[in-house]
Amino acid sequence: MSALAVEAPAAAPWMGRLVVRAAGGRLLHVGTEGATAPAATMFTVALECCQDLERAPGVRPWAGPVDEASICASCLRALRGEPEPAPPRLVASGMPERLPEAGPVRRLWAVPDPLTYAAAALPAEHGGRPITWSPWTPAPVLSHYSSACEWCGDAGPGEMAGGRQGNPQSTTDPLRRYVAYRCSYCQEMTAYEHVGTDLKPIVHHKSRAPKGSRR
Repeated sequence: MSALAVEAPAAAPWMGRLVVRAAGGRLLHVGTEGATAPAATMFTVALECCQDLERAPGVRPWAGPVDEASICASCLRALRGEPEPAPPRLVASGMPERLPEAGPVRRLWAVPDPLTYAAAALPAEHGGRPITWSPWTPAPVLSHYSSACEWCGDAGPGEMAGGRQGNPQSTTDPLRRYVAYRCSYCQEMTAYEHVGTDLKPIVHHKSRAPKGSRR
């Protein structure tokens, strides 16, 4: 029976080293090889990223979890033997610098303004008598009824307005009620008269938007 060889994970480069946290900083630092923690709570040791004791920050020992994201990038580069990144090139003030060559010319296309449609006007009268309308308000959303516009497909909800005509106390000009619905986008509108429990269409404003333009 053959044995399966299990490859052991490589040891982290900071294993066996002193790991510390600098005062006032979030990142962890790694002490140079052989560095140990003195008895003082706050102390200065030579770090992989700063081996000059006169310039090294005050630190304290760290016994918590350590991963690559929590260690100072300069300490990691020193542990791995990687070179420090090149410092940014300074350009003397007043000296012209050659700009990169321009790429191919790209044509920019103007984005047209969104289409708008003329608002549907409510009928001012019906049957020779004027109608008084309330302002347009958002139509209620009903769970069993789609609020999408049947013409353009706008998700809605649209708008509605209520109208009245006549006087409830008059025998010659009785009270009549009306309601109108319109799409907020394409402005398709239909006004109805309340006849008993039914709605009788009296005006239909056809939309100028293409059929299904908002679907």
